[in-house]
Amino acid sequence: MSNNFLEKIYKSNSKTLSKELYDTWAPYYDDELTENQYVTPFRCAQILSDLNNNKKIKILDVGCGTGLSGFSLRKFGFKTMDGLDLSERMLKVAAEKKIYQNLFNIDLNKLSSFQNKYDAIIAAGVISPTHADPDTILNSYSILDKKGLMIFSINDHALNDNLFFSGIKNAIKRSNFILLDQIYGDHIKEFNLKSSIFVLQKSN
Repeated sequence: MSNNFLEKIYKSNSKTLSKELYDTWAPYYDDELTENQYVTPFRCAQILSDLNNNKKIKILDVGCGTGLSGFSLRKFGFKTMDGLDLSERMLKVAAEKKIYQNLFNIDLNKLSSFQNKYDAIIAAGVISPTHADPDTILNSYSILDKKGLMIFSINDHALNDNLFFSGIKNAIKRSNFILLDQIYGDHIKEFNLKSSIFVLQKSN
């Protein structure tokens, strides 16, 4: 299996180009990410499970893609999940897995118009310079119920982009989120790529 799509995504400097790549990538996405040991969805799901023993909470998977995060959440016993993504083709693959109650085809940078409420939001591998921008953090606040959790990852590429990472830190400061933790670890093992997982909690 070639890792050609992964390389193209990381070289992309356009949100439009990334959408087109993800649409084309959809049929091969799971195989390529599994082969290259993409572990961030599992890490995010494990963190949520460690923080919340209630497996009946309602979760929104932002940038759900083909459902890798949903699959990991299901492994930890969570059953009530919705997903949203910009790529219709990715969503079609996710729908076949029958993991999510609802799937929404929405631009990740337009979450402010999304009206549903959730106990937790997972955003694994989607907040980056060419995908969801830092305002995703601010827009997620209104979607969460009281004391809700937001768990998202930032990979090495984004962490090393000073302007972008400054935007992330500013977004957290501007929001009313409480930063509970920041955990650095594996992202895509075969690429020797790491990511930081941020754990935020709504303050009221």
